[in-house]
Amino acid sequence: MFIDELNYTVQIPTFEGPLELLLRLIEREELDITTIALAQVTDQYVVHVRNWSAPDPAALSAFLVLAARLLLIKSRALLPRPNAANASADTVDDSERLIQQLREYQCYKQVATLLQTWQEHGYRSYTRQDAPPLPEARSADKLDVTVGELLAAIQQRLQLTLPLELPTVPLPTPKIMTVPEMASRIQDRLIQQEWICFDDVLSLQTYRIEIIVALWSLLELLKRQAVVVEQEELFGLIRIGRGPHLETVRQQGLTET
Repeated sequence: MFIDELNYTVQIPTFEGPLELLLRLIEREELDITTIALAQVTDQYVVHVRNWSAPDPAALSAFLVLAARLLLIKSRALLPRPNAANASADTVDDSERLIQQLREYQCYKQVATLLQTWQEHGYRSYTRQDAPPLPEARSADKLDVTVGELLAAIQQRLQLTLPLELPTVPLPTPKIMTVPEMASRIQDRLIQQEWICFDDVLSLQTYRIEIIVALWSLLELLKRQAVVVEQEELFGLIRIGRGPHLETVRQQGLTET
């Protein structure tokens, strides 16, 4: 929801266009984030929020982190610093954090676009086709898991995940696992265990972006029939099991998309 709200036009001296284009330019290093009129970007978004017919608290709170970074960089650029070397280093650190935040928004947008495409093609549930029999006895009343139920589990986990950073203590930028790496980890666990709990996979992720990567990886594995998902009962635990093409996909691996 909030990703669509962020798709508004930004008009500043060094850039004019949708925020999505701004993200791409920053990622390609075609636009220096420190040269952007940051305060104007924030002010324009505030005006954009005031024009909402029905304000979305989730969209507003999601942008507050980005707005705080914008204001911090702008204020440090205007205020005198006692040590020029330290000021330059702090500005670079803040810019890197902002770029990371923008990349997170881009990742959310890519996932939303993927889910929308699958929904338009009718990919609402995923069942096994011609799967080999498993040693465990299977009951006939187990439920297929929809994408909506996976997203509900993701939303619950996101609400429990807090940013592990202190505002006054610099922390090293964590290495975020890629979709192929996360998919490989899930497949390796299925080689050792016949079934794993979806919530257990999410609980191992520290940052919100890692939870999105975990969901994306699972959807890619489902699409390739490397895994299957099921529930014993409505609103019950979601379990991930071996799919008919698990070994093939595991050997070939996933490529970055």
